[in-house]
Amino acid sequence: MMMKNAGWIGLFLLLLVGCSSNADAEDTLNINPLEGEDALTEEETAEGNGNKMQLTLDGVSYPFTAKDYPILSQYIHNFDQPEEYLRKLPFSKIREDQYLVEFACHEKRCSHLLIDFQQNHSFLMSDLSQLVSSHISPDQQYVAFLFERTHEEMAVHQLVVMDLDTLEPIELEPGEDHLLPKPNQYQYAIHSVTFMDEERLQITSDDPMADSDTKDPVRTQWIYQ
Repeated sequence: MMMKNAGWIGLFLLLLVGCSSNADAEDTLNINPLEGEDALTEEETAEGNGNKMQLTLDGVSYPFTAKDYPILSQYIHNFDQPEEYLRKLPFSKIREDQYLVEFACHEKRCSHLLIDFQQNHSFLMSDLSQLVSSHISPDQQYVAFLFERTHEEMAVHQLVVMDLDTLEPIELEPGEDHLLPKPNQYQYAIHSVTFMDEERLQITSDDPMADSDTKDPVRTQWIYQ
């Protein structure tokens, strides 16, 4: 009888030890995931803080992150002090919270990026070119940029018209019957750009089809909206 009671006591002790072990295991499982989440959050926070910069233009401070401006961010991170380098780049104000920045310059030819800090958006308009002029439309909604490259020792130009509300380029359409190619592919020289009204602009250019010795300026009109 004593042996039988001893057996029951032993079984009870084994069950008690097993329950205690399971409770310890459950406690361990409940703690470890919380520690893992905390560690991941700290890592993500550190990474986010490393990519976030602050840029002050005309007395206004703008946050600058790699997520919002990937092209320019990738460029400045080629340097030892990217935030300091960013602040030294030339920013030209186009409209409220909108700027043109030149970067990656070589022999007066640069890349040109239009940035909207309100929309957290940017658009790369031209690479390896020189900005000749910029012109705002009468309603302040569009801007025309004239870029220059040298081809066979001759200056040729590209005209880019941007919608400042969407930060997208506008497809130009001929405003009259003529055979000139669209002025957006560095195919001929453009001497001047003028907004005529809220629909048309006029360019004075060389005729690429004319003889090189007898080229006279040609005026053409283009519909931009």
